[in-house]
Amino acid sequence: HSAYANVSTAFETPTATELGNQPSGAGGINQELKPQRSLTYEVGIKGLGASSLQYNAALFSTRVHDELIPFDIPSSPGRRFFRNAGRTSRRGAELGLGVALGDFEVGSAYTYANYRFVDFTVGTADYAGNRIPGIPRQTFQLTATLHTPIGSFVTEGTTTDRMFVDDANSESAPGYAVVNARIVSSAFWQGSGAEVTVGAQNLFNTRYISSVSVNAAGRKFYEPGSQRAVFVGITLQAAARRALDNQ
Repeated sequence: HSAYANVSTAFETPTATELGNQPSGAGGINQELKPQRSLTYEVGIKGLGASSLQYNAALFSTRVHDELIPFDIPSSPGRRFFRNAGRTSRRGAELGLGVALGDFEVGSAYTYANYRFVDFTVGTADYAGNRIPGIPRQTFQLTATLHTPIGSFVTEGTTTDRMFVDDANSESAPGYAVVNARIVSSAFWQGSGAEVTVGAQNLFNTRYISSVSVNAAGRKFYEPGSQRAVFVGITLQAAARRALDNQ
């Protein structure tokens, strides 16, 4: 068992693209855009418990000054512009658990993200207290793996809370739950090191919004997730290639 604490700072300058797109339409760089500065505090614990239980838990708090926020202008379709939020707060918690019971393994991860504007005005609009868009407040992931003589059966599930699409928090994309599954086997070429993977992304063909375009013009916020997709993959190491060549 161990505990830890971290304090870190970060300084992020705007990229050439972020500086190059001026909301006014004038040439040159956007001289009003400032670098983003942050200070992060984090404390946590991690270790091993009974029955091969692995755990880790952390609390974090980040204060950001002049956070870079993207937005669109209806008169300039296809271009992204950026502005600074005066201050934002990013507080949250992370919890991870994993356990192995013979040939069966289960792992889970939970994230709570309370991200808000502290000081942010655009014109006459005051967004202080609003949630930072594009980030779900809660995310939970669960992975289950069963090892058998013919291969490993892996199932992964992800579920998220809703996420707001703009600084005003006027709309939100609903939360979703998606399941992926795959089988990984080396039984076809025993001892050769070759592996075959057969799987499906979005196993139940769930319709969902996977991400959003923050502050998009014309309410074009929503980006749908992929439909069900089946895939097959073969991994060959050097030893596997030699074994196949000798067959």
